[in-house]
Amino acid sequence: MILYKNLGKTNEKIPAIGLGTYGIGGYIHSDYSKDKEAIELIRYAIDIGLTFIDTAEMYGSGHTEEIIGEAIRGRREKVFIATKVSPSHFSYEEVIKACERSLRRLKTTYIDLYQLHWPNPSIPIKETISAMEYLVDIGKIRYIGISNFSVDEMKEAIEALSKHEIVSNQVEYSILERSIEKDLIPYCEREKITVIAYSPLARGAIFRSDVADVLSRISKKHNSTISQIALAWLIRNLSVVAIPKTSKKERAKEFLGAYEINLDEDDLRLIDKLGK
Repeated sequence: MILYKNLGKTNEKIPAIGLGTYGIGGYIHSDYSKDKEAIELIRYAIDIGLTFIDTAEMYGSGHTEEIIGEAIRGRREKVFIATKVSPSHFSYEEVIKACERSLRRLKTTYIDLYQLHWPNPSIPIKETISAMEYLVDIGKIRYIGISNFSVDEMKEAIEALSKHEIVSNQVEYSILERSIEKDLIPYCEREKITVIAYSPLARGAIFRSDVADVLSRISKKHNSTISQIALAWLIRNLSVVAIPKTSKKERAKEFLGAYEINLDEDDLRLIDKLGK
């Protein structure tokens, strides 16, 4: 059973577990060597319920968006697409141009969630937000999101809004990276802003022997895997959704098993010790 959560204050429902795509089609530079497998993976992910797909214009120098565009052909209405504009494109005109390029690569007429990838203090946030709101007004994007913004930076971005809302902040969050718990998560909970957790498997560090020993004990108890425990821990928070990444179909299917896990107080105590 797929768990859906409201996106920010909207009535939009998105899956609590999506698919991250950094590395598909290349990291910083384009890689065309595994396009066929990547397209098949994304189509498979959509078919099994991983219908929230996150990407960025910088991934694979735009090639990741091209792969997604091909993969969602004929399936666009089933998919919630989130992409990001790079900080170097935060001027008013450049935001609009970057969006148009992403739309072409994604082969779509609209982007569901358009996110500011990192803060850029050299360009006034009011200018950037004005462009984002214009894109909502003309139907090119549906929702505005941010990524890697601190609480103070979030407040500045929200202050710059004139008519629309910021629905999400995508930040690193996992069992082992919990710095956002101090102030960012409480702020997002109060303001009803969705936290999109990237690197939810701690960049593979959950498989380190000292961590894996603890998580393995919990996973055996729930007849699950370490990855499923790590994801279940994240999505138990109503404000948090997670976007693990993979290049393998079996791993994509494995992620869905996190929905079946209900961690108890003993589990949470053990996991809490790992993050300290």
